[in-house]
Amino acid sequence: MNAARAMLDTTAHNISNVNTPGYSRQRVELATEDGLYTGAGFFGRGVRLTTVSRATNEALSKEANLNTAASASDATRLSKLEQLEKALPLGEAGLGYSATQLLNTFVDVSNQPLDMSARQVVLARAQEWVSRVHTADQQLNQLQNGVVTDLTLNVEQINSLTSNIAGINQSIAALKGSGHAPNDLLDRRDKMISDLNKLVQVNAVEADDGSLSLFMGGGQLLVLSNTAQTLSVVRDLNNSALGRVALQTPNPADPSQPFNRILDSSQITGGAIQGLLSFQDMDLAATRQDLQDFVSGFATAVDTQQSAGLSAPGVAGAPIFGGGPYTPTDITVTLTDPAGLAASGTPFSASDNANARAMLDLRDDAIISLNNLPPSTLTDAYSQMIGNMGVLVQTGRTAASISSTLETNSAQMLSAESGVNLDEEASRLIQFQQSYQAAAKVLQVAQTVFDTLLNISR
Repeated sequence: MNAARAMLDTTAHNISNVNTPGYSRQRVELATEDGLYTGAGFFGRGVRLTTVSRATNEALSKEANLNTAASASDATRLSKLEQLEKALPLGEAGLGYSATQLLNTFVDVSNQPLDMSARQVVLARAQEWVSRVHTADQQLNQLQNGVVTDLTLNVEQINSLTSNIAGINQSIAALKGSGHAPNDLLDRRDKMISDLNKLVQVNAVEADDGSLSLFMGGGQLLVLSNTAQTLSVVRDLNNSALGRVALQTPNPADPSQPFNRILDSSQITGGAIQGLLSFQDMDLAATRQDLQDFVSGFATAVDTQQSAGLSAPGVAGAPIFGGGPYTPTDITVTLTDPAGLAASGTPFSASDNANARAMLDLRDDAIISLNNLPPSTLTDAYSQMIGNMGVLVQTGRTAASISSTLETNSAQMLSAESGVNLDEEASRLIQFQQSYQAAAKVLQVAQTVFDTLLNISR
């Protein structure tokens, strides 16, 4: 009866946890009691409980965690790429269109070189283009700040999970001496490890006492038995805008101010953390460089042509743009007097429009070089920049789709191996109920026989 009751209780436990994330199906393991020797041979003495086992598959669990880490990395990167795509729009809202409109305003200047209103439109278009550059730059900065914020939140979650895993390790090790596995604690730890892989890929190594040591993909130790390392987010030493993941180490001189050892990106091989760092270091950096090349190339070409002409007063044209070496952050419109616009190409000829026409020719000249490639026209350069970003988004979308499918498939395989099937549990419930009733009937018959023997002896 005890065996049947244990099987009923375990089945009920399975059914009640069918929707519990990370729960593994449990089963009562039985063994035959040693027979009782008599002169007529060995008589069976029933059944005994050996343990309650947990349905698990280490290989499938490891594969599921790897796919979870890859999927989280790709999904995080794709989410950021889709935000990045909105920072550099196409059409009339784009930088390429605004730059072309700026050059187009020289049509009216070339027709009427002395018309101050036409010249003022040029400066207004220049200011509009600079404003769009600043907007794009600010959006990229916001994305970068978002990366650092997300890194910080994810690292806080990692520290919480590793601390909890270390605590469970201690509990499991303490219970190991009983000779039985604490199944629910093991499930809880496995669920935390799965959640941890969504943030950063980890590999687990089991010790003799049942505790797990966790290592990041690059080999950095995170958890050793009941001790967890602490991660933090710090600024890059060479670029304070960038975020880096660091490992805190004790500071003997001031324990409240631990040292931070920045981890190499190669040590972080999966999870949302890797997705954020990949986006920051590759995708966002490449787009920033494209924007820098575009802005610098266009502003340099315009100001070079401006310096080649003469203003209305007959002096060499002063730069239209300022801000040092023409960065998206610092570029400004420094020319405020429309008379300073260099439309003329001939000294002492105020009505000459040679330089204004040369400005118009910039629309078809190869003036912008992206990524050290051969120069291309204004329109082609912006299209190339948008195309580069489109390739990043498309490859990111493909990678996220593939890794998500792999994650789903591995999760389904693991669930089929260790999850609870209500139909099977219902069938077992009836089977164990019948076993319990049969065992109770045996006891009832034995009691009746015993009572009869007592009555006879009287």
